[in-house]
Amino acid sequence: MITTRIAEEKDAPQLVNLFLQLGYSTSAIKLSTLLKDNDVFRKTLVAEAEGKINGVIVFHFVLPIHEDNAWCVISALVVDESARGAGVGERLLAQAEQQAGSMGCSQIELSSSERRERAHQFYQKNGYQEVRKRFVKKLIVE
Repeated sequence: MITTRIAEEKDAPQLVNLFLQLGYSTSAIKLSTLLKDNDVFRKTLVAEAEGKINGVIVFHFVLPIHEDNAWCVISALVVDESARGAGVGERLLAQAEQQAGSMGCSQIELSSSERRERAHQFYQKNGYQEVRKRFVKKLIVE
């Protein structure tokens, strides 16, 4: 049985391993610190089955000044390779959508690398539509 809950500091090592599956490299220390700060504009949920974390979703609430309603932006959704196709991703998306609705968000959006075609099919199956274009400029972090 899949259950979801808010991520906790103690989950950081397992989350590092999940993020690595999609090529995101971060440290357990950084994750632990971010999970501890309880930012009301960022939520991190995990999916568990039999005591093992097998998925994570991170989403943010944005309050645009030029629109009446908030937006929700999913910055990461990772399902463990061993649990893909078992409903974990759908469960996490549904939880994010429910929380976005309760925050008064008028839309929920995410980005996905062009090479992740299976992910695109998954999102479309779950009601997401592709909207182009997105522009990114990498900045030097000092």
